[in-house]
This record gives sequence, C-alpha cells and structure tokens, in this order.
Amino acid sequence: MNRNKKILRGLDSTSYEHPFDKKALTALERVKGVGMVGSFITKHAIEKVYAVQYTGSNIKVTKDNYPKIYDYLEYACCILDMAKIPDLYIQWGYGINAFTVGAENPIIVLNSGLIDLCTDDEIMFIIAHELSHIRSNHCLYHLMAQSINMIIDSMPGGNLIAAPLQYALYYWDRMSEFTADRGGLLCCQNKEAAITAFIKMAGLPIKEFGNIDYKTFIQQATDFKRLDYEAMNKLIKFVSIADASHPWTVMRAAELLNWIDSGEYSRIMNNM
Repeated sequence: MNRNKKILRGLDSTSYEHPFDKKALTALERVKGVGMVGSFITKHAIEKVYAVQYTGSNIKVTKDNYPKIYDYLEYACCILDMAKIPDLYIQWGYGINAFTVGAENPIIVLNSGLIDLCTDDEIMFIIAHELSHIRSNHCLYHLMAQSINMIIDSMPGGNLIAAPLQYALYYWDRMSEFTADRGGLLCCQNKEAAITAFIKMAGLPIKEFGNIDYKTFIQQATDFKRLDYEAMNKLIKFVSIADASHPWTVMRAAELLNWIDSGEYSRIMNNM
C-alpha cells in the first residue's frame, strides 16, 4: 500500500459532522429512557458480552500475524490523527461490510470479503468510516442501538419506553453514517474509491468489478436525491428504513457527493 496520503494533524470531528447527525442526536438525548438504557449497559457490562463474542470466535489482526491487513488500520489512524489504535478482528463473510462494537474500548470487525474484494483505497475508506464513529464518540449510542431489543426485554417496564426510544436510536444510527462517510473520505482522499466502494456494497457482481460504471451510479445517486422534493417518495423512504441501522447505500453516496460539491471537503483538506 502506498503511503502518500495527507496526515490530518489536529483534525476535529465536529468540522465534518453531518447536520442530520447532530440534529438526530439532540432529539435522541431528549427521549425518555435513553439515560436508563445507558446505565443498564454500564451496569450489566453489555460491552463485555460483545467483546467476548468476537474475541472468542474471530481472528484478531495484529502487526505480527497479518501485517498487511493491520497496516490499513494503522495508517488510517495515522491519517486521522488517532493516537489509540483499536483492536481489529475479521469474521467470515462475503458481504462488503465492517462495524464497530463496544463503547469504552470499541473494536472494529471486518468481513473477510472486504479485504478480498476491495482496492486499497476502498478498504481505507471503509475502515476509516468505522474509525470516524470512534472519533465522533458514536460508540455508546451505537451499542445501545445494537442492544436495544435485548435490553428492553431485560428491563422492568422496558416495553413502555420501547417504541419512541427504538425509533430515535435507529434514526440517529442512520444519520451518524453520513458523518462517518465523510471521515472515510478524508482518510482515503479518493472520491472515486469512496463511490466504487458504495457500488460494490450496493450489489455489483464480482464478475463486473472490472467494468464499474462510475458515472451512471453518480447519476442514480443524483436522481435519488431529487426524489426528496416529492412528499410521497419521502414517506416511502421513511417507512422503508424506519427500523434499519444504515441508510440506503445510494442515499449515502448522494449525501457524500453533496458534501464534496459544497466545497467543504476541499476546505478541510486545504486547511490541514
């Protein structure tokens, strides 16, 4: 992997925070029961449950056993000016996916397919997306979203607070993805790689990887964004993702392109 990226010394995560993320978090913090769930996670060591699950079942990547894979993580942390490098694990799976679990000591988990099917810059984009969740202090609320059903079943009167809290957690969880995508781009510093990563995540067959149609996907993302002007399409999109943890892949691409087109990406890069 070429180490030719700009190191972003002193990068402030609030400088690239998506306004939807901030607004959704403010709304989430006002929902009854959110503090109770946070306390439940701490009291019952939910983080350790996930840690045991992944450390007991999956491969931990270090600079000694799989140095080429570890190099992606180490370099991404360097670019984003993160002193502490989180633990990295790999699980078997050929969906191009990664996620972060835990709050105080978050770990990043990659699907093995991500390493096999993506280019260096695409891998950097996705790993840095996860690192950006850590930098932006998303991890506790992400853990709440990942655990909410189990927590509600375990808490006295949990069902009374379930619906509003679940909706607020899932909604914020989706909005936080937009911020993390921006962090991913700031790290990989390659717009084309960010978009091709989305194309692969959206379902492109492996046999077509040598024939990625970048321009038509951008047009699809642009057309999708225009649907927001129609109230019915807004309703359809809301209902379709109301209980999902991630926004639609094309929607994420559209939001990232909007950020690039606004000049904010270039402004941050030029000022670092």
